[in-house]
Amino acid sequence: MIIYDHDLLHQLTGDFMTDFDCHAATELELHARNFSGEHANVVGKCLSKFHKRGEFDYERAINYVERNLVMPAAKDYLLTQCSMTQSIRNTFPRSLRLWVSEQLTDSYRAEFELGNYWN
Repeated sequence: MIIYDHDLLHQLTGDFMTDFDCHAATELELHARNFSGEHANVVGKCLSKFHKRGEFDYERAINYVERNLVMPAAKDYLLTQCSMTQSIRNTFPRSLRLWVSEQLTDSYRAEFELGNYWN
């Protein structure tokens, strides 16, 4: 069980995190990392290719991760964990999905800078 200190979280992230539920962000990030190894590996392999060539564009990478990893994870999470009446826009708004995408892109980039690439 993860226990959050909301005052510390607010200090670290500023007002941005108050726009959406930090628990939903954590759930989506964990689900995106774990729901499908195939999705994560395909995204990692594609981003690796661009980073190796020196053509890694951070903003494009965030949008790529959002489209190909976070959005499928959000849809899968809604199907498996939520009721049929919940919409993706209410459960995981676009700003939340982009924030999660940014976190995942940062972790991919950190791996690349260490020399860990997908083959």
